[in-house]
Amino acid sequence: MNNNYIINNIKLDDYQMQLLYSNSDTLVIAGAGAGKTISIVGKVHYLIKVKNVSPKDILIISFTNASTRDISQKIDYDCDVLTFHKLAMAILDKSQTDYQLINSSYLFFIIRETLYTLKPIDQKTVLIFTKQSTSYSKFIKSNYFNVFINFIASTINLIKSNNINSNTIISSRLSTIEKKMVLIILKIYYEYIIEKNAINGLDFDDLITCATPKVEFSNLNYKYIIIDEFQDTSLIRLNLIKKISDFCNSQVIVVGDDWQSIYHFSGCDLNIFLNFNHYFKGATTIKLVNTYRNSQQLINIASSFIEKNPLQVKKNLKSPKSCLQPIILAPYTNKRKMLTSILDKLIPITSSIMILSRNCEDIYDYMDTKMSFENNFVSYKGILIPFYTVHKSKGLEADYTIILNCNNSILGFPNKIEDNRLISKILPNEDYPFAEERRLFYVAITRCKEKTYILYDKNNPSQFIKEIKKIIKKSIHKIEYFKY
Repeated sequence: MNNNYIINNIKLDDYQMQLLYSNSDTLVIAGAGAGKTISIVGKVHYLIKVKNVSPKDILIISFTNASTRDISQKIDYDCDVLTFHKLAMAILDKSQTDYQLINSSYLFFIIRETLYTLKPIDQKTVLIFTKQSTSYSKFIKSNYFNVFINFIASTINLIKSNNINSNTIISSRLSTIEKKMVLIILKIYYEYIIEKNAINGLDFDDLITCATPKVEFSNLNYKYIIIDEFQDTSLIRLNLIKKISDFCNSQVIVVGDDWQSIYHFSGCDLNIFLNFNHYFKGATTIKLVNTYRNSQQLINIASSFIEKNPLQVKKNLKSPKSCLQPIILAPYTNKRKMLTSILDKLIPITSSIMILSRNCEDIYDYMDTKMSFENNFVSYKGILIPFYTVHKSKGLEADYTIILNCNNSILGFPNKIEDNRLISKILPNEDYPFAEERRLFYVAITRCKEKTYILYDKNNPSQFIKEIKKIIKKSIHKIEYFKY
């Protein structure tokens, strides 16, 4: 066995080498910063250079256009590297299916317009369901209204992505008010379907659903299917992959991290990742335990935090890096002064800074008059600092990260709206409080290569801050606070 396989000037470790030599359907379980992408690139190089597989016999799937471009550049072979949606579009085009692609904003338009014209009895249901003690006219002008629209869109995406029958939803374990709310959501969903059908339109989920039965008419011939970020797959995506792999007799290799599964709201089902062997019998499981971004101290804290949920896969992650105080807690009485003080400390020592928050609007609450914000960058003292929601930060890293708004509030971190029990009853996923928010917080604190600063109201810390304090005390005995 050659243990000196080097890809893009990076030597693969023993666990990554196991993936190269695997000759069956394979589930690769990784941690943050464990080299998932380079493992995929290594597998492709090995198949082509050692096993003499044609690049055209390899299909690589990732979830965003940015990640597919990144993988394409790193493999430097003419393989098909596609998102699920572009794969579905290719199948529909080859099978000469006529359709019009609908932007995701169209669903939000239908939701908004329907909510504006609800009957009084349905308006009352919405107010009771959302626990609003105001008039409906004031509710639809509030900030919470946009959050409620996102919730309805998430529920519809769950229904579509998992082929859930409407009768099943109504007959599930819902309270009376929840059933009334579901009927309103289904009304919006049916209106959406009617509007789509009127223009022969397909949204992104429809593309995948419609492409699946047309696989056998599309002349596909993939011998290997490699999927990145598999923890974020859904039932309709799984069905498409199963159809292709059965038709082409393909070997399926999936790479992912269950600790970073953060898209349940868009229809993804972590159980597919956790039960990979159920769908692909006799599959091999490989764990990538070496991580190269975070210090061992940060990994210990983050692992203790995420493993509070007993349903997460247990891992023993290891790092060659050390940082005695990787997390710095920043309790404030003045949020703007706190952020500027941290930036004043970091800017002289590094250009690699990233600001994160649970919600995209949070940044405005923390900016003082010396800052400006444009095109996802905070400008301060002539320095541009990228700002991302935590969802959009996945896969990114910086030397130092700053996490905002870890407060105990509806839109804090954890975000209490995302823990909505209606969604969990429609598509049971995990019976653990804030399961997905916990994974999202794990993603946030593992973006740093050196240290992460966590900002929160001194008098109103979130549940996660209280937990992190206890873990730090237990693991490294001392909490480092930033004071301005």
